Amino acid sequence: MSRHRIKFKYAGPQDDANITMAFSKKCIDDRKVWLTNWMEDTKRRHEMGLPEQYLYEKDTKQVNYSDFVNKELVLFSNMDNERSIPSAVDGLKPGQRKVMYTCLKRNDKREIKVAQLAGSVAEHSAYHHGEQSLMSTIINLAQNFVGSNNINLLQPIGQFGTRLIGGKDAASPRYIFTQLSPLTKLIFHPHDEPLLKHQYDDNQKIEPLWYMPVIPMILVNGADGIGTGWMTKIPNFNPREIIANIKRMMEGEDPIPMKPWYKNFKGTIEEINPQKFATYGEVAIINESQVEITELPVGTWTQTYKESVLEPLLHGVNEKSPPQISDYKEYNTDTTVRFLISMSGDKLSKAEEEGLHKFFKLTGVLSLSSMVSV
Repeated sequence: MSRHRIKFKYAGPQDDANITMAFSKKCIDDRKVWLTNWMEDTKRRHEMGLPEQYLYEKDTKQVNYSDFVNKELVLFSNMDNERSIPSAVDGLKPGQRKVMYTCLKRNDKREIKVAQLAGSVAEHSAYHHGEQSLMSTIINLAQNFVGSNNINLLQPIGQFGTRLIGGKDAASPRYIFTQLSPLTKLIFHPHDEPLLKHQYDDNQKIEPLWYMPVIPMILVNGADGIGTGWMTKIPNFNPREIIANIKRMMEGEDPIPMKPWYKNFKGTIEEINPQKFATYGEVAIINESQVEITELPVGTWTQTYKESVLEPLLHGVNEKSPPQISDYKEYNTDTTVRFLISMSGDKLSKAEEEGLHKFFKLTGVLSLSSMVSV
């Protein structure tokens, strides 16, 4: 045990400062500088042919906290970003890229169980993490309900989740099937294969560093993720508008600014400023005592909306927030929204004065200020 045990040694205030920098919620910007400096130094050493720096050597018996943070923890933090934040080139995170590599390599013309595909991905792409997260990745790539993918790269053959609870109602991976969508091979064209730089894991050829899709998929399907120092939240955009802008840029013209777009979303998205957009659901007055809601803001799920908005309006929260509606009925499906709400004429008039979208919490915000990629 003593041969394998490495002790920490406190080396003074610098250790305190490094631990604070690495873990304090107030030091996010410091972590960005720390990781940026490490990446630049790693790139410089690689270009100069210098070996990588590692914390542990054969005769290491103890390390100080600063060395641990700057030589060991930094490796984890960088890998955290690589796994959590998608590539700007193909819009994929490493786990998603491994799934696409396996599906394109198998070139199956028939459907396959999600659980079986997860095992195949682990075998062909040296996936070193739990297969459960791999199954979730496969399911997410195939989802096509409002607020998920504009172009699902895999086909959802079975219950892959709905807008009722944001895809969490997907069936067990043992009972649902998938295969490549027809569009996928047009986006990730086989003729581009010679351009790809594949990685190797223990002499096994695995997925490339990135694919080269014919359109920027990071904009088509958006992305979100939280890493170390950085987080990303990229909304979806209209593939047709993206293609039109690519053609403009190829002709030497400036691209036209785009606003977020979600397939089959029936509400409206309006610009607040160049970095922020408002998303509105659909609400209409049927008669003097009834209101109909037929769409929710992007990212607001039907069941969540019912529990967090309509139930408090029906039953009240406390004495200061008494009931505002007398009843509501649901006519929702897995793809559409329809709530029929009954309320007194006085309450309806007050709701109109306040604004129906505000009263029924049918507004959301899409921000472009955190569009980060690696």
